[in-house]
Amino acid sequence: MKPAHYTFTQIGLHWLSALFILWALVMGFSVMLLNVTPAFKATIAGLNVSLSILFIPVFTLRTWLRLRHLRDHGHRPGERLAGVIHNVIYAVTALVLLTGVLMMDRPIQVFDWVTLPQPILDPVWDHRFHTLHAACNALLGMLVALHVLAVVKHEALGKPVLRRMWVEARP
Repeated sequence: MKPAHYTFTQIGLHWLSALFILWALVMGFSVMLLNVTPAFKATIAGLNVSLSILFIPVFTLRTWLRLRHLRDHGHRPGERLAGVIHNVIYAVTALVLLTGVLMMDRPIQVFDWVTLPQPILDPVWDHRFHTLHAACNALLGMLVALHVLAVVKHEALGKPVLRRMWVEARP
């Protein structure tokens, strides 16, 4: 088995995904839990919808690269639990994106560039997907927190896992 070095593309997609997921979670929960104006809430909702639609192909590419990486390299010895948790993060992220699209109760507007049709017209199913979307977001938030805490723990114990997801200058 070859050493598991990540490509520039994998590293870039990791950090792009991290930025998007953190933004969407923080802003989504902020407008849900804080007392904000309806206009601000609508602006953030529209922005999150547009960014999410644009993120779907990025996430699809990232998932494909991960599966290919696992096929070629497998998991490092002693890191199977981390691999399983990463797989769960990918699965829950996919569910968040899928339920986010399926819960839409109106056509999907992407930055006024394109309008996609509302995928489901039944309000009962819209509500079900909205409920599932909220639960998946809560789970994703917990998984992201667990992921960050695990990185901090490993770094504090002298296991520099973060450097694998950092672009280093190579001679």
